[in-house]
Amino acid sequence: MSLFSVTAGIRNKIWSFCSYMVRSCKGIEMLINLINISYCAMKLLPYQDKTFSEYRTKSVQEFRFELSQGIRRQIFFATFVKNVETHIKTNAVKKALNRLIHQQVYHL
Repeated sequence: MSLFSVTAGIRNKIWSFCSYMVRSCKGIEMLINLINISYCAMKLLPYQDKTFSEYRTKSVQEFRFELSQGIRRQIFFATFVKNVETHIKTNAVKKALNRLIHQQVYHL
């Protein structure tokens, strides 16, 4: 699929206002330019970074899907670790408060 056909398809969607809310010609032009830049970046990234070299022969859509899956995994693990750390800290604080309360009760 060429850049022109991708852009033409998106342009047609924009003009028909399927799910887009851009209504001015300038807004449509800016959105198409952003899409073109994104498409080119996705095509060039496998050649610029050796980490993504296996995606050189794959389509932009496949590469975008794999990249988004990786980002989702990283977000999930970062959130999971943050929640675990918060839970551990909360439990430690609860235990410390319970000990303090028991010590106060014994002193009375």
